[in-house]
Amino acid sequence: MARNDLLRDIQVIVEGLGFEEDDSHSPMTYQRNVSYPSLINNKKDKAHFLLHSPNGTLQIVAKWQEVNGTAIEKLGHSVLDAARTEHQKYLVVCGGNKLVRRAIDYLNDHKNVAPKLEAMEVHELEDKIESYLFELS
Repeated sequence: MARNDLLRDIQVIVEGLGFEEDDSHSPMTYQRNVSYPSLINNKKDKAHFLLHSPNGTLQIVAKWQEVNGTAIEKLGHSVLDAARTEHQKYLVVCGGNKLVRRAIDYLNDHKNVAPKLEAMEVHELEDKIESYLFELS
């Protein structure tokens, strides 16, 4: 699996739940690769997916790491980004050999800083989205 496979898996799950790609922001639509102002001046961050549901929006970010590197620093940025999101949920889908369990644990351990943050592997994503869709119905 590679990063593009992870993004494709997320898209399949999103569309399997009935979301359609559309920029209208209507319920049950989604957008891909939406840029927004970063925590770092003059930079942009990217929401890989923004899901517009009847209950609000969910931001999905994919994190992929195959080798050792600056993963924790990047994850720290994700925590701070999630703490300031305007969306109702900030979901981080982790993949790759070096990142998965450690990243998920690190991110979920920081919910006190970013209550909208939930980190998971891709196979957990469908249940997380479904539970949100039915949470307020």
